[in-house]
Amino acid sequence: CLNRMHEVVPGARATGQVDAVAVDLLEFERGAIGGVRATDVTARLAAVGGIAANRASVQQGFVSGIAAREATIRQGYVRGLFAQRVSLEQALVRSVVANTVHAGPSTGIFVAFARRIDGEAKILLDWRGALAFGAALGAFLAAIRLARR
Repeated sequence: CLNRMHEVVPGARATGQVDAVAVDLLEFERGAIGGVRATDVTARLAAVGGIAANRASVQQGFVSGIAAREATIRQGYVRGLFAQRVSLEQALVRSVVANTVHAGPSTGIFVAFARRIDGEAKILLDWRGALAFGAALGAFLAAIRLARR
C-alpha cells in the first residue's frame, strides 16, 4: 500500500514494514518504517527511523528521531526529540530540545534543553549542566594540548 516516499495518501493505516512514507495521517502498528513525513503520526509497537510531523504519538515503540510541534511518547525510547511541546510517560529519551516538557513517572532523559520541564523525570544533564560539562571538558582538553607543547 505505502511503498514509495513520494506517494501521498490522504489517510492511511499500515501494518508491516515500509521504507518511507509521505502522508497526511498515518496510524502504524506492529512494524517498522524508515521515515515518515505527515501531519499526524501514531505509531504503536513500532520501530521508526524518523518522524517529521505536526503531531507525533509513539506508544511502546522505538524512534530514532522526531521533529514535531507536539510529541507524545508512552512507554517508548527516542534517541533525538525536537518539538515545541513534549509529553513523556514511562519513556526514555537520549536528547530532547523543546519549549515545554511534561514528564510522567518512570521517565528518563539523558540531555534536556527545555525552557520548562514539569513532572517527575530523571534528567542526567539539563542545559546548564551540559554547558558546564562542555566548558570543563574544553578546559581539560586545552590543558592537555598545552602540556604536550
